[in-house]
Amino acid sequence: MVVTVHYVGFHPSLIFQGFEQLRLKYPVEKVYLLYDGKQDKYGAVSRRNVARLAEALSFFRPVLVKVNPLSYRSVVSRLYAIMKREEGREVLVDLTDMPPIMASAATVVAMMFPGARLYGVQAEQRGEFIPDPETPEFEDFVEGKDSLSAAGTYVVEAPGERVSLLEGEREERVLVLLHEKKGRAKSITQLIEWLGENPRDPVVKATYSRLVASMEKKGLVRRMREGRSRAVVLTDLGAAVAEALARGEVGRAYTRLLRRPLAAVNL
Repeated sequence: MVVTVHYVGFHPSLIFQGFEQLRLKYPVEKVYLLYDGKQDKYGAVSRRNVARLAEALSFFRPVLVKVNPLSYRSVVSRLYAIMKREEGREVLVDLTDMPPIMASAATVVAMMFPGARLYGVQAEQRGEFIPDPETPEFEDFVEGKDSLSAAGTYVVEAPGERVSLLEGEREERVLVLLHEKKGRAKSITQLIEWLGENPRDPVVKATYSRLVASMEKKGLVRRMREGRSRAVVLTDLGAAVAEALARGEVGRAYTRLLRRPLAAVNL
C-alpha cells in the first residue's frame, strides 16, 4: 500500500488533479497534508487551501500536519517523523507546491528512506499572469517581481555519507553503451554481446546479472519483462547520468573506451 504526502500552498486544485492521476497507478491507503502554520498571509492562504483539499480527500481521512515551510529544521522534523511512522511502505512526497528550501529538505529526507519517492505535478499552462512581453506592462511587472530584499542565505545540510551511483568503469561502460543504443537492451545477453564479452560464459553472465541488479537497486536501470526476455532499460536518472558521461571530453573519452578491444580495458 502507498502513502502520499502533500504540502498545500497556492495550488490545491493542481495537487488534487495530480493525486487523482496518481491513485490510478498506486493503491493509496493514507494521505498526509502539510500546511503553513505561520501567522502571516502565506499561512492564511495555506490554511484556507488545506481545508478545501482535506474536504475533497475526505474519503482518505487525511492527516493534517502543521509546518514552517521556510524552516529546514521544521520540514525535516515533520517529514522524518512521517517517514518513520510509515516505514516499510512506499511513501510518495509531492513537491508541487513546496518553496525551494522545503523541496530541498524533502529531498534530503527522501534519501534516508528506501521507500520514499518524490513527484511533482506539472501545470498545463504557465505564466498566464505575466503581461505580453511586447507591452510596457511587461517591464513594470518584471521589475516589480525583482524587488525583493534578501533576509539571509541557507545551506541545505545532507547526510555525510553520500550515495555512490557508479562504482567502477564497468557500470559507466554499461550506461554509456545503453545511451548509444537508444536506452534499451532487449536482454542481459544482448548487453553482454554489445560489450564484446561471451554471454555463454557462466562467470560473465553471473557478473553482469549482479551488475545490472546493483544498478537497478540504485535507480539507474530498470528490468522490464518483454515476452520471454527481460529488457534492460535506462531510467530517467540513468539516462541523465549517461548523457553527462557522453558529453564533451568525457564523452569522447568514453566513446574511445567503448571502441577499444575488451582485453585492453582495465576492468
